[in-house]
Amino acid sequence: MPEYAAQAGEAFAQVREQFEETLGWLAGAEAGALEHAELEDQLGERGRELQRLMFQGQLDLRALREQHRQDVTGPEGAARPRAEKDHHRPLTTMFGEVTVSRIAYRAPRLSNVHPADEELNLPEEKHSHGLRRLAAVEAPRGSFEDARAAITRATGVTIGKRQVEELAMRAAADVDAFYGRCRPEPAP
Repeated sequence: MPEYAAQAGEAFAQVREQFEETLGWLAGAEAGALEHAELEDQLGERGRELQRLMFQGQLDLRALREQHRQDVTGPEGAARPRAEKDHHRPLTTMFGEVTVSRIAYRAPRLSNVHPADEELNLPEEKHSHGLRRLAAVEAPRGSFEDARAAITRATGVTIGKRQVEELAMRAAADVDAFYGRCRPEPAP
């Protein structure tokens, strides 16, 4: 158990540092001189950064605790006998961008396999499911530019209009299949 506590302490060190810095700022003269709207805005930004660091800390903790496996195969069924730690990929979440570190399982002339990606249910692309859901909700309300602006306002994440369009289109791709399954059979 002490190893788990040490790993958690390592993974969440930046969270503690950011939290203490935010508390110090709140107790200080700078925050005390702000009007409520300015305080709300700055605390919102600091809070999102704290949430991003918490998300990153959880990912880092999972990477520290990821166990080497012997049974990894690829989608074609071929074994991946070699394992390399510290393979990274970016993930843009509703709190900002984080980095996912995980073990890559390899074999010559075959693509890498990352079981941790599957365990986390990571999308193939860069944007998290939360951002995808938000894009799907905001896009039908107006233009893709309006959706982009709404996402940035809600999350602080800067996302391009084209990315919002692509995320919304991917979300809509399953609509016909969903309603096709829901269609009742004709009554006798």
